[in-house]
Amino acid sequence: MRRSCLALLALLASAPLHAQSPDDPDYERIEKSPPTQEEIDGVILIPSIQNGISYIGGGVGVVERKALDQWARDYTLRIEMALKSGEYVGDKQVRILDAQGAVLIEARSDGPLFYTMLPTGRYVIEIRNGSVEPQRREVTISADQQRRAFFVWP
Repeated sequence: MRRSCLALLALLASAPLHAQSPDDPDYERIEKSPPTQEEIDGVILIPSIQNGISYIGGGVGVVERKALDQWARDYTLRIEMALKSGEYVGDKQVRILDAQGAVLIEARSDGPLFYTMLPTGRYVIEIRNGSVEPQRREVTISADQQRRAFFVWP
């Protein structure tokens, strides 16, 4: 038995690593196939709270994006971050300030989507991408719909 396991281990260790590339025939199917509801339901989402305001970031991969879309549909603000090419990006510093300039939320987004449950009012959103000057958007939140804010980098 031990000899069989060692032989299998040696075989696996000698196998070449297979990285996905655009030339691979399965490349398009990796992100493009729609997730099943079972896959979506299997995603564990844990929101955070700062200053009494719930928020959650994520959206890495199709399954997590769909789970966030379903789970956070009642959140009042959806922030999306992408490159000019349309490719989603994450790991950005998010700051949300109220109309008086007080910081309500300061957090790193775990993915290209960031949802918050802000009360009705006017806010400034700042997204920092490394050492580059932060991008800013002003938003007005109303109780009857989810507001969306888009941030794009070259």
